Amino acid sequence: MKYASAKKRFFAKFIDILFIVFLGLAWRGGPGSILGFIYSLVADGLPFQKWKGQSLGKKVVGIQVLSTSPLKSSVLRNIPMAVVAFLMIIPFWGWILAVIVGIPVALIELSLIARAERHQRLGDVMAESFVIESEKLPEEAKS
Repeated sequence: MKYASAKKRFFAKFIDILFIVFLGLAWRGGPGSILGFIYSLVADGLPFQKWKGQSLGKKVVGIQVLSTSPLKSSVLRNIPMAVVAFLMIIPFWGWILAVIVGIPVALIELSLIARAERHQRLGDVMAESFVIESEKLPEEAKS
């Protein structure tokens, strides 16, 4: 089993953030931001067989979260970034706060991914999960 690299994890998160921002801009006035917030919490734990342990970004770059309780793990591991997505619900000032809070949170998360032994960020430690290369999963772990 190979742990996902910091580079792949960064690109996956970047894609997910772009998707969250897209939702917020596509449905202005709150609904898109609320959908982005919900997505940011549960994206890694969606119960679809072909997306198991993968958000949109993780699916694109070929990595996957490995945990014992996917939905619970997804919520726990994504709380740090979900706070930022939650701020986007507030018109104008919320978006400004999201940037002000989001940049330091993202830098801390990236620093942990780059330095930790198993490339775990704060959310991974909280949820007792880790991210691996999806093509390296044993067949029994995929089902």
